[in-house]
Amino acid sequence: MKKIKMIAALMTAVMALSMTGCPGPNNSGEPNTPQEPAVTVHVERTDWADDVKKAVNDFIDAYGKNSANYNPNSYVVSDFDNTCSIFDVEEQLAVYQLQVMAFEIAPNNLEAILKMDIGDYSEPRKGYAKDKQKHSYQDWIDDITTAYNYLYTRYGPFTAAGLDEQKQTTVQADPQWLEFATKMRAMYDLIFDNESAAVAYPWVLYWFSGMTETEVYNLARASHEKYKAVETSEVTWTSPESISSKVGQAEYTWTSGTQVSKNINEMFAAFQENGIKVWICSASATDPIRAAVDVWGLHDKITGVLAMTNVLENGEYRAQYDYKLGCAWFANPNGSWTKGDVPTKAQTQGAGKVTAVNNVLGRLYGCGPLAGFMDSTGDYDFCTVYDSLKLVICFNRATRKVTDGGGVIGEMAIYERDTLGYDLAKANAAGDTLYVLQGREENGLRTLRNSNKTMRYGKTSELLFHDYGEDPNQIQLQLQYMIDHKMTVKEALDKFAAKTAADAPENVLGFKYGFHSNYAGYHTVKADNEAFKK
Repeated sequence: MKKIKMIAALMTAVMALSMTGCPGPNNSGEPNTPQEPAVTVHVERTDWADDVKKAVNDFIDAYGKNSANYNPNSYVVSDFDNTCSIFDVEEQLAVYQLQVMAFEIAPNNLEAILKMDIGDYSEPRKGYAKDKQKHSYQDWIDDITTAYNYLYTRYGPFTAAGLDEQKQTTVQADPQWLEFATKMRAMYDLIFDNESAAVAYPWVLYWFSGMTETEVYNLARASHEKYKAVETSEVTWTSPESISSKVGQAEYTWTSGTQVSKNINEMFAAFQENGIKVWICSASATDPIRAAVDVWGLHDKITGVLAMTNVLENGEYRAQYDYKLGCAWFANPNGSWTKGDVPTKAQTQGAGKVTAVNNVLGRLYGCGPLAGFMDSTGDYDFCTVYDSLKLVICFNRATRKVTDGGGVIGEMAIYERDTLGYDLAKANAAGDTLYVLQGREENGLRTLRNSNKTMRYGKTSELLFHDYGEDPNQIQLQLQYMIDHKMTVKEALDKFAAKTAADAPENVLGFKYGFHSNYAGYHTVKADNEAFKK
């Protein structure tokens, strides 16, 4: 049980001076008078980084229900994969789906599904062929569909429930299964590398074509239950040399194991106890995220989920992203779910997360989020553009370059703490969001660490920043530039978000940096944003 301690009103009054964002229930902008006893639940686990733990508890003191600043409409938004979870539950599900052969796709429909949204089928593209040669999407599709036809004829028909363990063993012993599984999984990354997240993220969801929401939920639940119980490892699939194909041998390595640490449960429970709503906004599919919420015991600690979704036709998914009717899901107190009726009208990744939050949560609560939780470039927008944001935790993967979104925020966390001298009160008083960096332990069954640094899988020393494949002299030049030029938070986040070529006149570092072609800008979404009007 969490320790409960009394919080004097005087401790929170200081923060009232810096409160901006959501107005109170009377819409006057005046702080609310707490009606409940001043009892506040905090996070207490010892495997939080010390500065992160302090920031979370300061945030609760400043904006929770016992604060003079409290607004009943307060909410926070969290990414899921590699934020709530250690490693990616959607990517793990893709492997599991191949292992159990859970498909509702007839062989004659597979090629059309694999071609959805992708570019020129005949253009040679680099990646995942063992001979390092370029091969077209059509070559990959031909190999995949040939293997699938063989497997379906011999072991099918396949269903959304997947094969039982005995049949899985039998099918996986057939070289054609390894041909199919390796190339199907590798093609997802091939598309991501050659297209964009906006193409790749929906494409892998098209594997659910023909399934119902419940069938996808149940499939994902089985995947989560299996892989949360295994220690981290890396697995390499190599398609058989003996099979004649257009691509030839392909090779794909994937990480086995996922986890949601007890820290996330503790933090979300503390928010709930302090009257702050928790929303998940994920670039994974809705049903797998709902299943993850339930498997890891988060259902009674969150309010709902915004995530990716395909078009439903007669109750079954089709290979088309749903921009019209893709809605939030609400987590009911009895453990069930209810689909909302306000569409996100966006892919819930990158800037689309901002659109989704505006369209659903902004209208629902009349304001932007008070805090955000993230790990990568795909979360940069929603964790920087709102002027309502008081706190952002970046979960440190230490696999993203410092010039990527997660790297920039990681640097900002160190810059704010060590150079600007920020804690939550000082950051908020200056009109800034406080950024903090949380390390994790990727080995074993995976958890967080009392450190800003991460122990990556298979490593024996922890990392603060990504350091492989980069010029060591470049790793901290971006951070040093912030320090040397005494940059404001806005100046740094705006400058280092913008894609900047190494030879661009405005380049200040001498190497390529930035990741965003159309960034809205730090704190540009204001409290009076039109999107928040109901």
